[in-house]
Formats: sequence, C-alpha cells, structure tokens
Amino acid sequence: MHPRFLMLLGGAAAAVGLIGALTLAADHREAPLIQEDPIADINDVYVFPNPNDPEFLVLVMTVNPFIERDQNEGSHFSPNVRYTFYVDNTGDAVPDEFAAFTFSNRVPTGGLQTFTVNLPGNIGDVTGPVTPPTVEPTPNPPLITHGPGGSRFFCGPRDDPFFFDLVGFNRTLDGTGTFSGNDGFDGFNVSAIVAELPLAALMGNGPGTLQIWGETARRKVTVVRSDEGQLVKTGGDFEQIERMGNPAISTALIPLNLKDLFNIGEPADDAADFAGTIVASLTALGTSQANIDILAGVAVPDTIKYDPSVPVGYPNGRALADDVIDTLFFFIFNQTGVTDLVGANDKSFLSTFPYLAEPHQPL
Repeated sequence: MHPRFLMLLGGAAAAVGLIGALTLAADHREAPLIQEDPIADINDVYVFPNPNDPEFLVLVMTVNPFIERDQNEGSHFSPNVRYTFYVDNTGDAVPDEFAAFTFSNRVPTGGLQTFTVNLPGNIGDVTGPVTPPTVEPTPNPPLITHGPGGSRFFCGPRDDPFFFDLVGFNRTLDGTGTFSGNDGFDGFNVSAIVAELPLAALMGNGPGTLQIWGETARRKVTVVRSDEGQLVKTGGDFEQIERMGNPAISTALIPLNLKDLFNIGEPADDAADFAGTIVASLTALGTSQANIDILAGVAVPDTIKYDPSVPVGYPNGRALADDVIDTLFFFIFNQTGVTDLVGANDKSFLSTFPYLAEPHQPL
C-alpha cells in the first residue's frame, strides 16, 4: 500500500473530514439528506457513444442504490421527482440542452408505470412504459421505447454497473485490513434511466466538447384533507436535491458538512464555491500539484466531459466498463498504481441497448 494512501488513516485526512466522506464510493448514499431519499439518489452517470453508431450518444443515470435481489419490487421511480440529464455545449457549464424524465404514479399489480421525457434539440417529447420489476427467477424483458430521430429509451431495474472494493476500502480507513478485490456492489440492483440520443441534437454550435451531468429535483407536494374527508394533493415547483457528474468527487473530495450544499449547487459555480475545498482535500491526501492540476480539470466543474473526436474512456466520457476508481487513484496517489483489485463488473454488460446487465433475481 502506497504511504500516501495510508495518510487517510491519520490527522491529515481528519483535518478535511475525509474519514466520514469516504465510507461510501461513487455517489451511493454519499450525503446526509440524500441518504433519506434513495429514490432520488443519483448513484452514477455514464456518457458513451453507441458502440455501433457514434452518431448516437448514450446517457445513463442510476438511482435507488443497494436494492437486494429479494427486494426488487422496490425498484421504481417517484412521480414527484424529475430526473434530468443536462448538456452544456458552449463550455460555460450552463445547460444548453436537457432530457428531463418524469414518471406516473405506481399502479396496481399488472399495470405499468410510465415515463415522459422532454427531448433536447426540439425533436419532441416521448412517453413510454417502465420495465416492471419482478420477483420471478427471470427478469422481465426490457421495454424499449423508440422516439424521433432514432432515439431510444429504457427505464427500469438493472444490475448496478458500478464496481469497487468498498469493504476493503473501509477496512483500510479503519486500519483493520486492505483491499481484497471483492466487489462491494456485487449482487445489488438499481433503477436505471437510459437515453440514446442523436449526437447532433446535443452538440449545437459549441467548441466540440460536451459537459454532461445528472440532476434530481423533487416537487413540493401539499396534502390536505377536504371537507368530504378525502386527501387532496397539490403539486408545486421542483427543487434540486442532488446532482452528479464525475464518480467519487462529492464522496471523496467534499467534506461531510458540505455535501448537502454541494448537491444543490450548480456546476457553473463550482470553481468559486468548491475548488478550494477540493484542492485542500487532495493536498491532505498528499497529491502533488501536477496531479492536482489534472484532477481539477476533471472535477471543476463537476461535469462529465465528452469530446466525440477522441476515443471514449474516462475521463473522456464514461463507459460502463471504465475502471473509474483506479483511474482516480492513479492521479490522487501520484501515478503510483494504487488499485482496489476490482477491474470489472460482477455481470457482463450487453453489447446492445440498454447496455446495462440484467438485474439480479431471487433464486
């Protein structure tokens, strides 16, 4: 184990509150408030071209972390949460395009929850069915909705595509062990939103590099009792409750007392509001200035950057199979080869839409 990594066990890490921040990886339950709202908790965001047609870009957002195979029926989306992919194509980290998903109420057994997505580039809106979870040994086949311009959409339960030795990392923090190569996300499912969109609808007339991030926003709902004794719900405006671009930025580099504030921030404000905090966290980890500069270009603003002229591979986009944690470790620990020994997902990804592996089912 590299000595810089072992600094996590000492006073330098405690000085920036990293022990509390690093107990979970990616963005699963990473902040106090979002731990109470898993249905709106963004776990990961992925951005990669269709492997067979680079004129289409795939956007993936996963929520609902740590669904066990025997609890698949809890995999759904909230009708009071808006799930949005934002796209900046002018380089200012301000949204120029977006794809916003909203969902119907859950319906009785045998019915389907539905989604509606507002599409970017003025190519229209689409409504389709959500693939329902099941407790049968075989998952329901993915329900794929086709939209204008060759777009495709999937919403429903999938295997969590994130992989990382979470237990080994926490044992390292506690000084009781080290990495063992066991994937702490093996066997867990998530709720996934997958959108495949025409790249031209996202690019605009910008400099050629996109910045993409996910956001969840919850609608204010007022519930009152009517004169007839019935419950009456009134929906208000949506308010942002979480956002995510890169994996582990909020988890690893934002102290616990700032995580909720970070989640309601805007990428355009990251340089002013959080760059100093991120640099302080990296400095406490022993990251050299040269590597801080590299990581700062990735993390500030906290968006996934994607240049279609360059092969995809994190930090240019984020493909499902990218070993993002080892990539971040490489720069955080000064290119010394620190690894968690987990190099692949627990299930093979699909070569066709919706690309994520099938969910784990009860045996």
